[in-house]
This record gives sequence, structure tokens and C-alpha cells, in this order.
Amino acid sequence: MHQEPVSKPRRRRRTYTAQFKTDLVAQCMDPAVSLAAVAIEHDLNPNVLRRWVIEHERLGLHDADAPANEDHPVVASTPVNWLPFVPVQTVATERPPARPSQPEARIPLALSGRGLTLTLDWPMAEHQALAQWARLVLA
Repeated sequence: MHQEPVSKPRRRRRTYTAQFKTDLVAQCMDPAVSLAAVAIEHDLNPNVLRRWVIEHERLGLHDADAPANEDHPVVASTPVNWLPFVPVQTVATERPPARPSQPEARIPLALSGRGLTLTLDWPMAEHQALAQWARLVLA
């Protein structure tokens, strides 16, 4: 007796009309309404409805005031999660001439006591921070 494997029917991606999306987005714009509750009520994944709301907020898609044209839907030219490009002007400044690289002056410090030795090599430019640290340690 030979049995053939039973295959599950393939799920198809559901499609929704622009009017349906617009109605749900309009419901979600009310601050007293939970987006998740609206999604569950209409048998939708909340992430799908969240995406529709974001598309409405960023791109004006699913807008109730927009003319509904089912034959030629509006297609965004950029993904929803991209931020708009804002050009930045830069100002040219003169740089001081580069100095030859010199080794940074350091403060060597060795503290010993009770069989322990602590050795530090502190940057000279941070001498005030070293004095503050020493006051805390020795207090």
C-alpha cells in the first residue's frame, strides 16, 4: 500500500482595496482606538496595519481625501522606512599647517604598599585629572 504525500494548499497573499486601507487607517488615527484591536477585528496582522498607518503619515498614502483610482494606484518611489534626503552645505575652513608628529609627554607614577605595586603612565596634558584622582585615592 503506497500513500502519496499530502501537500497543504498554498496560502495566497491577500490583497485589500484602497478604500479598505483608507477606512482602517482613519480608524487608527483616533487616539482612543487601539491599532491592534482594529487589526484583530478585521483579521489582519497588526504589523500590516502599522505599515499602512506609517505609509499614510510619511507619504500621504491611504488618505481619505485623495482621489481613489483603482486602475492606477500610487506607488511610492522610496521604501517607507527611508528618511528624506536633506542636502547639507559645508563651509570651507583653512586648516592650520600640520605639525610634525611628536610623542605625547607622559607622567610615570608608581605607588607601592602592602605588597602591591600600582604603575601608571598618565598623559601630561591631563595632569589636573591625575591630581584629582590621586587626592581621591590617597584620602
